[in-house]
Amino acid sequence: MCVKVLALDLERTLIDDALSARPRPRLRNFLTFCDQRFERVVLFTTVDESSAREVMEDLDRRGYVPRHLLALLEYVDWTGEYKDLRFVPDVQVEEVFIVDDDVSWIRPDQRAQWIAIAPWDGGPDDELLRIESVLTNLADGTAPSGG
Repeated sequence: MCVKVLALDLERTLIDDALSARPRPRLRNFLTFCDQRFERVVLFTTVDESSAREVMEDLDRRGYVPRHLLALLEYVDWTGEYKDLRFVPDVQVEEVFIVDDDVSWIRPDQRAQWIAIAPWDGGPDDELLRIESVLTNLADGTAPSGG
């Protein structure tokens, strides 16, 4: 099945936390890759939508988010114990990868769709470059080439 959606956690995955919103190293390059590689990119975070969008808009003003992606970025509204990929609208679970630093948020029966990233609280880091490579390897031949 084709991978159509990339779901991204926010805190400790793309930024340190929602209050300081320090961008993880290589964030713009990574988000550009995501925008070009996947049909849809969604935020799947515990941060409420208003705050998450404010963080992303601030990152955009500082040059860390491609404007095209910001305009299309979806927020997954969810409740419950897990980030259940069934909350991503108009897609089957098998068509979604989720990048998150905390396995406890991932439904046990959906962990095949999970891409683990080391949590980030600041400092030098190459995780987004590693995740880009992992996503390329997983999606080669299945993910769309345009964004």
